[in-house]
Amino acid sequence: MKHMNKEMKFRPTATANSYLKLLQKKEVFDRAVDAYVFAAAYALKRDVNPSQVSLNHRSELVEVGILDEDVRLALEAGVHAIVKRHGKPEPKDSGSVLDLVTRYAEAGLELLKERWEGKTGVQIQDDIRKMIA
Repeated sequence: MKHMNKEMKFRPTATANSYLKLLQKKEVFDRAVDAYVFAAAYALKRDVNPSQVSLNHRSELVEVGILDEDVRLALEAGVHAIVKRHGKPEPKDSGSVLDLVTRYAEAGLELLKERWEGKTGVQIQDDIRKMIA
C-alpha cells in the first residue's frame, strides 16, 4: 500500500477553500484540513465516483503530516480499498494517493455543502454526530 508523503500539501480548489473557511467561521471545525479530510472520508463511505472532479485552480492548505497518523492511515486504506473494490489499479506513488484523497475530499465537500445548506454551525455539528454515531 502506498502512503502519502507527509511533506506534500493538500491543495483544495478555490471553491472548496471558501467553503472550508465558512465551516471554520461557523465553528464546525477548528482547522480547515479537518473539514477537508472529513469530506474525503464521507465521500469514501458513500462510494462516490470522484473521476469527474476537476483539480484546477488549487491553493495550498497544509502539509499532510499535520494529520494524526491514524487519520492519515485510515484515508490511505480507504482509498486503496475503494480502488480495489472497483477493479482499478492501485495508486503507483505518494502523489497518486494524495490526488485520490483530494478528489474524494472535493466530491465530499460538494455533497456536504448541499446537505448542510442553510444550517447553522450547531446544526451541522449535530448532523456530524449523527453520521459518526
